[in-house]
Amino acid sequence: MVFGKVIKKLSGKKRGQIKKKWEFQADSQLLSTPVSADLGEGKNVIIFGTKDGKVYTVDDKSKLQWLFDLREKRSEVELLFLDEETVRSVRSAPTIADLNHDGKKEIIVGSDMGILHVISSKGKLVWDYKVNGPIRSSAIVVDISGNNENEVVFGSNDHHLYALSTKGKLLWKFNANAPVESDPAILKTSEQGIVFGCDDGTVYCLNTDGTHRWKFKTNGPVKSQPAIADINKDGKLDILITSLDNSIYTLDEHGKKKWSFETHGSIFSKPCLADINKDGKLEIIFGSCDNSVYTLTSEGEKLWSYETDFWIVASPFTVDIDNDGKLEVVVGSYDHSLYVLDAEGSFVLNYMPGISGIAQQPGHHTGTITSQPGQYHGKKIWQYKTGSYIVGSACVESEGKKNIVVGTKRGKLKLFSHED
Repeated sequence: MVFGKVIKKLSGKKRGQIKKKWEFQADSQLLSTPVSADLGEGKNVIIFGTKDGKVYTVDDKSKLQWLFDLREKRSEVELLFLDEETVRSVRSAPTIADLNHDGKKEIIVGSDMGILHVISSKGKLVWDYKVNGPIRSSAIVVDISGNNENEVVFGSNDHHLYALSTKGKLLWKFNANAPVESDPAILKTSEQGIVFGCDDGTVYCLNTDGTHRWKFKTNGPVKSQPAIADINKDGKLDILITSLDNSIYTLDEHGKKKWSFETHGSIFSKPCLADINKDGKLEIIFGSCDNSVYTLTSEGEKLWSYETDFWIVASPFTVDIDNDGKLEVVVGSYDHSLYVLDAEGSFVLNYMPGISGIAQQPGHHTGTITSQPGQYHGKKIWQYKTGSYIVGSACVESEGKKNIVVGTKRGKLKLFSHED
């Protein structure tokens, strides 16, 4: 019965609360999202870089495992030609992959020194590769050539996208004529492609040998990684792009625009894709510098939005944090708060003085409700103050439980868990 479903949506409540489990203080600011991964030791650790050029690994109990200082690997001559601020910047999130097939995973991280570092699971330098500008794009590790060997692909502010072998040898580079801070993404069609954005607003798709396939132009810099999936389950891949022109775009696999949605602020965050209402299609969740997090349908219609008190720059993610079978949206805001939102939103009736009033709303000409007379709004479940801008958050699994790790600009890593 429709009315029963309406009342259920109005009255649904969540149990328990989100509590801070621990915090870790780094020596410098965090500038990118922390990453959780098992490096081959049978347990997850949290890896992140800082403004002063260090890479940390911390276990799920907040204990430092090891610290890698990028500056220690540079000669005195090199450091003379780098200004102090440049030396102290790791802005790209680490990439974790087993490059040499030894069962241990390496950490791949770029810096504003223009050097891509590959670090072993024990915190030792494996190899590095120098380019001619800051590296603010996270690398992807993927077999783009189809020879069962992975390649490392990343962008640089020197206007190029690079493809390296897993031993650090240059395979090819592509001149995009603008800084490349967007992480690349793989378009898995019959002919695989590489999709990425640039600071001049251009989105490129390259063939796997680094040659140009197509491009699409937005009206502002594209900073985030494209999200690629078949969002409406029609058997064709969609490419979702966010831009600092305030808009999110959906392209087909040939680079043609299908639809766009405009907010009132720049969009830095990568779209998160999830079927939040179990309709078989993927909804699109992202934050904007108009202070709001948005959820759109696969057709580009707003399902709900939720407004915080400042910009949302970091990418949101979904997780069933309380194990009740329903997803939550986790997002950090520059208002110094972590938000956990109901992924489905809150259903609000347009008019509800009583059951008879609902039945007689305009558009209903019988005593039976044939559709739900209302709309969805963003619904906050929990909020936690972090004391600083949130630059990134991620899900961490520990002892069979999902937790939330948050990195703040003041250099603090905080772990939150759900408790009944």
